[in-house]
Amino acid sequence: MSFKDTLIEEDGFGFVPRPRGIVSSKSREIVRRYTMTNKNKGIVRLISWGASIQSIKIPNRDGKLADVVLGFDDMDGYLKNRYMGSIIGRVADRIPTHLNINYPSTINHETEKDYLNDGTVAFDNVNWHSQIVNNQVVMSHLSRDEVYPGDVLTQIKYTWTDDNQLHINIRATSTKSTVINITNYCLFNLAGHGTSSKELKKHVLSVNADSWIFTDVKHHVPIGIISPVDCTSLELRLPVQLNQRRLFDIPGGGYNHNLFINSPSCWCYRFHARILHPTSGRFLEVYSNHPGLRVYTGNELPHPECVYPPDLKDHEWGGCQDAQINSLETTKKVAKRETMEIYGKEGIPYRRHGAFALSPQNYPSAVNGKYLPSCMLHPGEIYVHDMTYKFGVLSKD
Repeated sequence: MSFKDTLIEEDGFGFVPRPRGIVSSKSREIVRRYTMTNKNKGIVRLISWGASIQSIKIPNRDGKLADVVLGFDDMDGYLKNRYMGSIIGRVADRIPTHLNINYPSTINHETEKDYLNDGTVAFDNVNWHSQIVNNQVVMSHLSRDEVYPGDVLTQIKYTWTDDNQLHINIRATSTKSTVINITNYCLFNLAGHGTSSKELKKHVLSVNADSWIFTDVKHHVPIGIISPVDCTSLELRLPVQLNQRRLFDIPGGGYNHNLFINSPSCWCYRFHARILHPTSGRFLEVYSNHPGLRVYTGNELPHPECVYPPDLKDHEWGGCQDAQINSLETTKKVAKRETMEIYGKEGIPYRRHGAFALSPQNYPSAVNGKYLPSCMLHPGEIYVHDMTYKFGVLSKD
């Protein structure tokens, strides 16, 4: 793992927004951007807002660079769309209990907006302290005792190697016993961030998992039932293409599932998944010392071409609840109102099935599971999550 020749440049990406209605004479806090370039000209850009990955440029088999990460060119995009490329915590994924706040792997979800507007601060919507240390970027954040017990100090170290491996080393300590499950949530498209579902559906995926956890499709909440992947759409041990037929045969219109990675030990560092874009030759392998993997295929990105009939119980009809809705025009208006476009880097619209995420983590229901690996962090202990995004190119030969 050589990174001594990695060049890191630091500049400003934007400013931390001030709370609404508050006028201050203090200078605004800068959101910093770090551009890491290895000796083979592979580029990773990080921003201190959410300790996020803003861009990754890697070559195809012809040596042409492309940005394979969905993201935004300015702070406005990240403020409107939480979780994009960021560190998720304190607890990634949804916890099936009313005692905890959920941090789902989606974008522009109603509950996420409510949490953001109500002032709940998670790891993705704060500005991390950041600096360059020994050709690596180190970011840290102190999460106060608010929603979860204890003050938690978290450190993220990003390392970009000469062979296009991005190592993410996560460490955390707490003043009280608390739940913890930290990961990175990055949306990729190996053909290029703006190539949409046409190219995503050419990707070929394999996952090192024999079992998965049942999930409530509507609310994306794990219900605690662990089942073998055999004879299901979660059978990904052999490579499968993410074509339209496969995605639309899955309840929910694509993958948004947690799989349990095969390993002799829950906490050993091992191979999780591999995904290939055959046309460009680019592939991504994911490694981690955590036991689970969230597989997501951008099902909840906007899909303006599709018209969904409204759910009567989710709308107020002004005393006309018994009226029949036969008008396609009315249906289109409701769908249009509820669909929010996302414009990413270079003004490119991000659409449904235009990207995928492979996020290593602990089991989502571990806090409630008696026989699952613990997600509790106690005073005096150190939480450790080491994960790697390893990029490569498959030659034609």
